[in-house]
Amino acid sequence: MVSRAPGSNGRQDAPVARPPTWLGLAAGGPVREVAETLEDGRLTITDDPHAFARLLIELRPRIAILAQPPGGSDDLDGAVAERHRRSTMRLVHVSPADGIEARLIALERGVDDAVSDTIAVAELLARLRILDLRTRRRPEDHVPVADGVVIDLVAHEVRRDGERIHLRPKEFQLLAMLAAHPGRAYTRRQLLDRVWGQGHDGDPRTVDVHVRWLRAKIERRPEAPAHLVTVRGVGYRLDPLSG
Repeated sequence: MVSRAPGSNGRQDAPVARPPTWLGLAAGGPVREVAETLEDGRLTITDDPHAFARLLIELRPRIAILAQPPGGSDDLDGAVAERHRRSTMRLVHVSPADGIEARLIALERGVDDAVSDTIAVAELLARLRILDLRTRRRPEDHVPVADGVVIDLVAHEVRRDGERIHLRPKEFQLLAMLAAHPGRAYTRRQLLDRVWGQGHDGDPRTVDVHVRWLRAKIERRPEAPAHLVTVRGVGYRLDPLSG
């Protein structure tokens, strides 16, 4: 079964029965053939770059495949930006056999794989499945904390879209503890005891101050946090995949 989004030809196919995990921009070639090979509706296809850009946001696919053509340089830039924003997405670039420079440029910009449109369907499908598996295997030392934001427990740093975010030591410790137990709510007293130590007799409002600092650094909209959220009557919790 092939799921198709409305294309530039105006045709509207049957709606997708369930959220897809892969999204492709292609007018034909191996990407379309992969879609015909799959029977689980995993790959949604469109030949309209504008629809592709919209579906990248709406469907949040684990893998996005952009073929040039019908995609252009601006479409690639938009897809790469989304790849940087969302650490769990992988991006594949497909171009004509003589488009060696285009594939190298795509790799330099940040795509995860770049292949020729003469690639065998079986090989392309295998590459996609390998990438898909990797997106679901998160290294234990790299933990997502928000859209595009990852805490590296080995390097002891936090990065947004690959760029390092400066955190104070207690900010890092607080974020690391919350990230180790996503979705779990902690009281201010629990956070004080675990981050500052049980012998610490500071004001619980110290936690509020550090949470405010963290929100300013990891949230897209600190005034309306989607990840480091307040649990009314309790304290705080971290929801890495919210928003």
